[in-house]
Amino acid sequence: MSTPVAIQIEQAYLRNVLLAVELLDAVTLQRVSSGVQVVVQGFEGKPIVNTSGYFVWPRQGNATPQKITVDPRSLPFESAERDASEITLPLTTIELQPRVSYDFAAGITGLRGTLIEQRTPGPTPIGNAVVQLRWLDDGGNWQDAPTSSHTDANSGDFVSFLRLAQKERPEIDANGSVTVRLRVRRDGFQRTSTDFTLLQGRITDPSTLNPLTFAWDELQP
Repeated sequence: MSTPVAIQIEQAYLRNVLLAVELLDAVTLQRVSSGVQVVVQGFEGKPIVNTSGYFVWPRQGNATPQKITVDPRSLPFESAERDASEITLPLTTIELQPRVSYDFAAGITGLRGTLIEQRTPGPTPIGNAVVQLRWLDDGGNWQDAPTSSHTDANSGDFVSFLRLAQKERPEIDANGSVTVRLRVRRDGFQRTSTDFTLLQGRITDPSTLNPLTFAWDELQP
């Protein structure tokens, strides 16, 4: 009985502010309310973090938010921005995507890898490309992971993972692996890897036998 009351109180509170920003860990969907800096262009002053973990700004005359910038500082998340067209009043929710250093709990399927231009004559890392996993469900259909991340600007390293809803069922082979593809977007172009498998419920890291290095010139349009 307490949950509906709490929701009603929160909604009433949000009506009294101009903007509230909710930050979520994209892996766990838990709220992130400390260790990050949130700045709204067009507003003066710092936000107030309320007891529920929202970053809130009171009304400031006729001021309107122009852009939200999230700096994760030392937390293992990518920075994030939302321009005016992506801001919803009174509440904007932003999922913070994990960086390679994120400490995944058991039960999450994904991989850490590297994106390069080509393998020879020498690998050149590709930074700031968008990477996303696709997975094969138990009906033989390809599904898109709900999140995407970016390759590191300097190294080309990335982490990508599957966040499956309770009703979603991937096809599992005899080895306990999920069939996936890696989708990459950069400079207005999109390419996809051939099929490969990941062990269900774990983040697969590069190894000597499988460095998990993807070359742009080998991906399929």
